[in-house]
Amino acid sequence: MSSPHAKHLHTARWIRPERLAGSPEWTVGLRRHLTAVWFAAAGLIVCILLPAAGFPALYVAAVACGGFYHDCEPLRMLQLPEMNASRLLVRKVLTAWRNYFLLAVPFALLALLAHPRTAWIAAAWAPLSALALLYAVVAKYARYHPGQTPRRPMAERFGLAGFILPVLLPLSLGLMVSYALRAERNLNRYLHDYD
Repeated sequence: MSSPHAKHLHTARWIRPERLAGSPEWTVGLRRHLTAVWFAAAGLIVCILLPAAGFPALYVAAVACGGFYHDCEPLRMLQLPEMNASRLLVRKVLTAWRNYFLLAVPFALLALLAHPRTAWIAAAWAPLSALALLYAVVAKYARYHPGQTPRRPMAERFGLAGFILPVLLPLSLGLMVSYALRAERNLNRYLHDYD
């Protein structure tokens, strides 16, 4: 007898790893939260109809997609690409950006078509969304432990809040640099064979 969770994942089999650049985070994240993804898409369409709400809604979606990077994959999956720590981190970040922007571009184009005068907001949306996803990736690998989901430290939570509350954004950016350095050191323990 299969669990409801397994049944839910089975219904989302059309979400394939090869469509998401082989990302286990995005594949599992989208499958696991499929209902929320559909509600988010509907919410984005509603926000696009409102002036100046489309791009902020897309930005909140980017921060939410950072949640895909909460769980830690098994060590064998991490070693599968046979890359050293720095190359793997770059690949993970580029994959996060690719997947998010591929999914977001149709909504962004609709927002531009619906409200062309709000195009200036896109100039802030794209880099802030990229930073939020970069933060999610480096924070995950700074605390990576094979196959586990360690609790998020309070500092990481404050850093995440900085992408929603602008007053905390400098803290988020500082933590991002710290986490990037820690992530590389942490991953070197597991990927030193590929240096």
